[in-house]
Amino acid sequence: MSNALIEKNQLTEDEWENICRKCGKCCYEKIDLGGGQIVYTEEPCVYLDTITRMCKIYDKRHEIEPDCIKLTEDFIRRINWMPPGCAYIEYLNQKDTLRTVRSVEKIKSRKRPKTRRI
Repeated sequence: MSNALIEKNQLTEDEWENICRKCGKCCYEKIDLGGGQIVYTEEPCVYLDTITRMCKIYDKRHEIEPDCIKLTEDFIRRINWMPPGCAYIEYLNQKDTLRTVRSVEKIKSRKRPKTRRI
């Protein structure tokens, strides 16, 4: 994943979607056991091509399948059921880490010892 992409404040829709590795794992049915526990089943969405791992109706998925969720940065930050190894999660973790490091660097640069001029 490009550092330039991580450093951008706002991604275009194409840039965001290109982060996805197209594994199709998020397109499998899930069972919410409560208490934050989510179990993935062996049952894929009927529109997922299990060979290519691509959605057969991707461009019209929200019209044809209203339960299909649009994965945005804000939405992914609010949920806890994305599959392990999801590229979106990794991207957001890297972005958050970069933001934290930069924040610490700013604080350190402000606290430099002042030298006296004689």
